Amino acid sequence: MEKSTRRLESSADQGMPEQYLTTDQVAAWLQIAPKTLRNWRSAGLGPPAIKIYGHVRYSRATVEAWVAATAEVA
Repeated sequence: MEKSTRRLESSADQGMPEQYLTTDQVAAWLQIAPKTLRNWRSAGLGPPAIKIYGHVRYSRATVEAWVAATAEVA
């Protein structure tokens, strides 16, 4: 069985500098509901986030590091 890898298209691929990701973008990337990601953030379980003028954002590198650190072999 071939391992499926899911990759969020980088804004750098679109000719723009690296951007921070929204809750909806990270949730889609992780294939979870945005509400789940918000609950994880509230409980301190999900990837670290920052707020920019009241808007929650995630650094792509931080999310990738969190996935690598918390992923388990199924």
